[in-house]
Amino acid sequence: TAISKIVEAIKTNRHTGIKQLFTPEGYEIYNELIRYGKARIVGKPKLKFFKGANGGVVARGLQMSFSFRTSLIKTFVEDVVFAFNDEQRICNVAFGLGQIAENDILCRNAPGWKDETRELIMEFLEKYKTAYSLKRLDYIREIFADDAKIIVGYVPRPNLTKPKSDVPISRKGKQLMKRNQMDKETYLARLEKCFKNNEFINLSFSNTDVQWLEKYKNDESRKETFGIQIGQEYSSSSYADMGYLFLLVNLTNHDMPLIEVRTWQPNEFDMSKVCNAGDFWE
Repeated sequence: TAISKIVEAIKTNRHTGIKQLFTPEGYEIYNELIRYGKARIVGKPKLKFFKGANGGVVARGLQMSFSFRTSLIKTFVEDVVFAFNDEQRICNVAFGLGQIAENDILCRNAPGWKDETRELIMEFLEKYKTAYSLKRLDYIREIFADDAKIIVGYVPRPNLTKPKSDVPISRKGKQLMKRNQMDKETYLARLEKCFKNNEFINLSFSNTDVQWLEKYKNDESRKETFGIQIGQEYSSSSYADMGYLFLLVNLTNHDMPLIEVRTWQPNEFDMSKVCNAGDFWE
């Protein structure tokens, strides 16, 4: 099979002989992925095949480890996902979401949802996660709407040089949080600098909640718009944090998803204040 040939190519570090298994874009992403640290196969692949969002097939079950030598050796283990088009060529390679996030999406009991809807959301999030890890700035630029709202929440650090009465205090045992909003170009400029300054970046997803914005069901241009709230652990060679990512994304055009809102908030404050789709309804 195609996956067994890819496994052998990774083990022997000989990749040119499998180029015909991919579309041009798929092979480009594959090459970027296997250069993401020192790549190794973990265990024996336990492949499962699923119907994809656009009529193709998705293969899951290949685990790989990726190691980086910084001041310490850092290793990430990822489920690698292969998407096949209707010509049975691999058109995309991505890092999977992890078991918790996958279960939250695949097992969601939501009225009116089809298996295709679940796969569409998973495919989008896998591409999103992979783009940040592989530093695919051009792809990230494409998936953000030009007028996207991008909000980063943060807990301000007390200024210890000020009198104690001037230092922000918590309410009901929770830390105060401030929000910094920026436009798309400002965010991308910051992201480009971050990519250049870090040897590696890795996103790990956990608990996930997805809301379909049913109010748009009769709007042909927005009928598949979702609010996605997901736990995120961010790791890089210079910084790490944990928090909650929220994306308001229009997936109506399956080939051109558009993020309309992106927020990130630290996990240091009241969960009732985590952003969700209701915060951005018109």
